Parts: sequence; structure tokens; C-alpha cells
Amino acid sequence: MVKTADSRSVSTSDLERTRKQLDHFAWLMDSCFRVPGLGWRFGIEALIGLVPGLGDIVGGLLALILLIRAVQFKLPKIVVARMILNFTLDIGIGMIPFIGDAFDFAFKSNTRNMKLFHKYAGEPDTSTTRHWVVIGTIIGSFLLVCITIVIGTIWILFHYLHW
Repeated sequence: MVKTADSRSVSTSDLERTRKQLDHFAWLMDSCFRVPGLGWRFGIEALIGLVPGLGDIVGGLLALILLIRAVQFKLPKIVVARMILNFTLDIGIGMIPFIGDAFDFAFKSNTRNMKLFHKYAGEPDTSTTRHWVVIGTIIGSFLLVCITIVIGTIWILFHYLHW
């Protein structure tokens, strides 16, 4: 038996079966094909992403499976937030023509999320400080950009109207 973050017991066999299923899913989505001679790997998600707009949405909907399972296994909320960040980056940048396709080829959000699942599903008491720092830095950077835009706009309007 393994304890989840809320002290609920999950049988080790259930956890292992889920891990194997999700590992296989992440492998299919991110790494099942190899570029001969180069060793670069890509998955079905990179191929689906080639369909403009719709491909990234379908890939994102499929990737929700990992997020749903993370919530079901009661991973720490900040870890789920980090998984959502990976997921959101994958969809958001993936929708940019050409750049998004290269990003899908390299970023591999499903594999990243599986690493988080492996680390926290079996040992939910593992420190999450690193994830708090990453999420805090992103939120802080976003706020800094927003404040800079507002101050810059006010400054430009003040100087423009002052003339």
C-alpha cells in the first residue's frame, strides 16, 4: 500500500499498473518514432500538431488524461499546477505555425508530466519547493510585464498629451 497526499491508501499494484499505462501513453505521444541516423525521437502529438489549429487541440485533449490521473492520485496541488503549466505551454506555443511544430518536437510535455507523476504519486511528501519557485517566478514575471506595459502606456500618453 502507498499513501497519497490525503493519506488515502492506494495499492502498489494499482499505482504500478497506472504508471505503466501512463508511461506507454506518454511514450506514444512524445517518443514512439525515431529519426534514422539522428536518434531524435518524436511522437504522435508532433504528427497531430501538424494539422493547423485542430491538431494542437486534439493533442491537448489527449494530454488531459495525465492531468486527470494526477488529480485522481491526489498529487500535491502545486505539482498539478506545474503539470498544467507544461500542458498549457505545449498547447499555446504549439499553435504557432512552424515554431509550434518545432516546439512540439522538442518540449515533450507528456514525458515531463510523467516524470512529475512518478516522483509524487509514490511519495507525495516529497518537497515541492522547486515547483513553488517556478510557478512564483512565472507569475511574478507576468505581473512585472503587465505593470511595465501599464506604466509605459501612461508615460507615452502623458508625454503625447503634454505636447
